[in-house]
Amino acid sequence: MTKPYYRSFIKDNSTIIIGNMLVSLKGIILMPIIIKTVGVTVYGGFVLFMSLLGIVFGISSFGAGFRAQRYLPSTGDMPARRKFFYRQFFFQMLSILFLSLLLMLLNRQINIYIFKNEISYSILIIPLYLFCHFLYSQGYFYFRYTSRISYMTVAGISYPYIFIGLILLFFYFYRYMNLNTLVMCQIFASFLIAIPCFWIIFSELGPRFSFYNIKDLISDIKIGFPIVLGVIVDFILAGSDRYFIAFYLTVAAVGHYNPGYVLGSLIIFVPKAMGGAIPQLISKAVDNDNEYDAQRMLNYALKIFLLLAIPFIFGSMILSKPILTLLANIEVAEKAYLITPIVALGTLFYGLNITLSQALFVRLKTYEMFKMNLLASAFNLLANLIALYFFKNIIVAAITTFLSYFIAFIYVYKIVIKDWPVDFQPILIVKSLTASLFMATLLFWISLKSRGGISVSMLAVEMVLGIVVYIASLLILGTFSKKELRFVKNFVCRWAIER
Repeated sequence: MTKPYYRSFIKDNSTIIIGNMLVSLKGIILMPIIIKTVGVTVYGGFVLFMSLLGIVFGISSFGAGFRAQRYLPSTGDMPARRKFFYRQFFFQMLSILFLSLLLMLLNRQINIYIFKNEISYSILIIPLYLFCHFLYSQGYFYFRYTSRISYMTVAGISYPYIFIGLILLFFYFYRYMNLNTLVMCQIFASFLIAIPCFWIIFSELGPRFSFYNIKDLISDIKIGFPIVLGVIVDFILAGSDRYFIAFYLTVAAVGHYNPGYVLGSLIIFVPKAMGGAIPQLISKAVDNDNEYDAQRMLNYALKIFLLLAIPFIFGSMILSKPILTLLANIEVAEKAYLITPIVALGTLFYGLNITLSQALFVRLKTYEMFKMNLLASAFNLLANLIALYFFKNIIVAAITTFLSYFIAFIYVYKIVIKDWPVDFQPILIVKSLTASLFMATLLFWISLKSRGGISVSMLAVEMVLGIVVYIASLLILGTFSKKELRFVKNFVCRWAIER
């Protein structure tokens, strides 16, 4: 990989990974706040409600804006940039208004069939949330696809922590919390972040009205709609298990399941974070006829994720129960501790799917991306429908999640390798498994010695020791080349000096 791409790859991805790690901790921080104050039923209801609004928002573009995502990174011309941004902006704004009205009309049916009348909320929070989240996401969208990584990261980090701060402030003053207050805090957080984002956007592009002509709209949707369908099936794959649990069991069971799922899927922030930089870098390389660098960046992304995901799975086997006990309560830990390692294993394949899909994105093979998720989600729906009917246990949902991601991985891998050389480096995997085994052995030994219980400080010590043992084992096994170690050392030193 040539130096400019290598430097951008390390710099952009390290910045976004750190940012997304902080963002991903939102779910871990919210878990004890909600469960310990208002219980698992409200927590489960909040998860279901936000999942529903999330999928509605996810489909709201209907595929319009794909060309903006693909070509904004290479567009320096302001009139062209203005056209790319504002056309998709106003189209999605209209669709948000339409979908909000539809949800409000269907609210009674949603409350009966999805929430089983176990939770209550104001109908007005639906359009308020969707519109404010739309403004926030458009600001994030603009920074991401104009390669303003620092702006994007600041916006992404600020949003969840302002949300958490507003929840804590509200509860401190009023000693009260319900679904309405939780969603309203998220609405205010979205709006507060959107204000400075659009200040920058308007200062660069100016406030303009621009809309598609029919031909361009159809063309954009034709290419981008498979990605929207992919969002739907991805939701089915990653979120439908909660609705099956609520249907066959209770909303409270969702509150038991979700903490284990959140903890087990925490490592997904790595490929999702790299997805904030890799498509732009690969697109630039491909557009400049530099296929070699594009391929190397994808392989490096796979290497980074595998080196982090494999030990995460081993660590979740040992630490799931004590972490869930501290974050939620003993009841949740007893019911969900097996969920975490199963979901973590599935998340390994989910992360590989996300990374490999970047190659399909750059080649404009959006239909293949959709087919990958469709296959996996169809299996997930059918498996949950049947398995949870016979075995009313939340562990069943975790197993179907793992199997679904694995099936998707097999499919996407066979598609990508046809015209994109993929190197998983089997020796690297063996070394990571060996180092993870050393780490897990140490953690298991410590857990045996601490039968009397575990504290936050004890858990922190275990995690630090596990990380040190894993990294030391990788170095002893010669996992990294001298060039990689030298580059990272120089990059860290240069970053420290600049700060």
